Amino acid sequence: MAATPSLPVFRFARDAWRNSPWVVIAVMSHVILGAVVSIVSWRAETNAFVPEAIVIDALARANPPPELPPEEPPIERTPLPLDERSELVPPDDAIIQYTPMDVPDLHDPIGDPNAALDASNLPPGGPTNIGAGGPGTYGETTTRPHRPGIGPERGGRPPIAPPQATQEAVLFGMRWLVRHQQEDGSWSIARLAEVCADTSCRSSGASFGPHYDEGLTALALLAFLGAGYGHDAKQLIVDDVKGVQHRVGEVVKNGLRWLVDRQKEDGSFSAEKPYLYNEALCTMALCEAYWLTGARTWRAPAERAVAFLVAAQKRSPRGNGFWGWRYAPREDVTVTELEGDEEALRAVSESDLSVTTWAIMALKSAQLAGLDVPQENLDGAIEFVRWVSRADGRAGYLTPDGAGIAIGGVNDHFTYHTAVMSALSMCARTFLVHDRDDPFLDAGARLLARDLPTVGADKLSVDYYYWYYGSLALNQFDGPDSPKHTDKYWAPWNRAMAQTVVALQDRDAGRCSHGGWLVPDRWSYTGGPVYATAINVLTLEVYYRYDNAFGLRDERAPTTPRKTTPGRR
Repeated sequence: MAATPSLPVFRFARDAWRNSPWVVIAVMSHVILGAVVSIVSWRAETNAFVPEAIVIDALARANPPPELPPEEPPIERTPLPLDERSELVPPDDAIIQYTPMDVPDLHDPIGDPNAALDASNLPPGGPTNIGAGGPGTYGETTTRPHRPGIGPERGGRPPIAPPQATQEAVLFGMRWLVRHQQEDGSWSIARLAEVCADTSCRSSGASFGPHYDEGLTALALLAFLGAGYGHDAKQLIVDDVKGVQHRVGEVVKNGLRWLVDRQKEDGSFSAEKPYLYNEALCTMALCEAYWLTGARTWRAPAERAVAFLVAAQKRSPRGNGFWGWRYAPREDVTVTELEGDEEALRAVSESDLSVTTWAIMALKSAQLAGLDVPQENLDGAIEFVRWVSRADGRAGYLTPDGAGIAIGGVNDHFTYHTAVMSALSMCARTFLVHDRDDPFLDAGARLLARDLPTVGADKLSVDYYYWYYGSLALNQFDGPDSPKHTDKYWAPWNRAMAQTVVALQDRDAGRCSHGGWLVPDRWSYTGGPVYATAINVLTLEVYYRYDNAFGLRDERAPTTPRKTTPGRR
């Protein structure tokens, strides 16, 4: 925010000070010092407001926030009518069948470290374990971390192997990402043509800028990290179009180094002014890289990124504590700068559920990596999430009044899936609170199950962002590793998601586009196929990327997650 213009009285005082003899200055200094001492003493006796309280008080007077809703009433858990139930749950023979797989030795590397990757030796488990928060086990190369969900030792089932078709899609997606990594280690939609082997990846008529390169690079890195590959992974991945093989660890390391080189002193990454989607994704990537390998190289940049994200969080409009996040970081402002400007006052606390959920996921990755995340910031975040959510499973983007209402903007000709906000609220609640009996989760799951992934001839129903968060929310809620495992919601969603996402992947063998997702969705206007490919790989890693957040939680235990300390190299 620009500095407040100097008033004439202040210019007069400034000039008088500069032109005064030293004796006058000394006398004035003593007078001012005495006045300050008197004011401090008076404030100590009268408990006068601190400046921040004045700012928040001015905000509340200019734009009184709505009261937080009362405790969410319990949802009637009546059985669904038969006609609705048949729409939600497909017949048994239509559900993809999975087979349990043996839990490997936790010290074994992922596959053969000297072998080229194929769909059979992709890792069965991912690195983050963000939900349950158990400790990781590390070998000399990148290894499958300990999965502290409900395994056989706790009366549960062995991990479930993902479908072969989705594993192949993940491999092809990784090859596309490797093929389109820039020489400097980044991924850039604006410079995509520089690394394309032909013209098959170019979107006709699309024009992209470099403003989101940091976020796109982080998203691409998360696709590799989510499969268990850190900077030290020795496996080879072969670009079957250009005929070049790459060591996966080098791909990851070069991307991480590019991010670290971009990081500013305040911990942010965006080339221009901070953009919180970029910042949250970069924070998440660095924290997961540190969590996965324990390498000190990534710790300090991750800590700076976390500090920036925490400092960027908006203040609660109720006068104390924290709230959510928006595109721009919180600014420390004064009453003089904001007085009479209701728009600026409102911006002090305005947050949205989308950026807030990415920030929550980033801070949870940081916490699980053993980095310090103030609990008050997490408490404020879930308070905002609850405020914008309704008891019927809907959630608003900016306010609860927006629940169930489409958000306008670019690409409005695409279908807007209002349940995307339900999925975001479900994920935030799942990973921050771990309350398996939260009635909002069941209500939100019903809404998601009524809007399954699908694609028509016009492809206007495609929404990779919705499918990513919907898959994560329902897999956690009643997927194979959930204590509430029923497959009532997850099974039909998973069947539709796996078939739809895989079907949209380009399979034109020998072309540069092979393995990528070239069909745009509602949100691809900022990241094109780089965004689409990275987020779809993450969606197809849902089977193993996260442990179940409810797996280890004792219902009588506090909701504050445990902090773990990763291994060191």
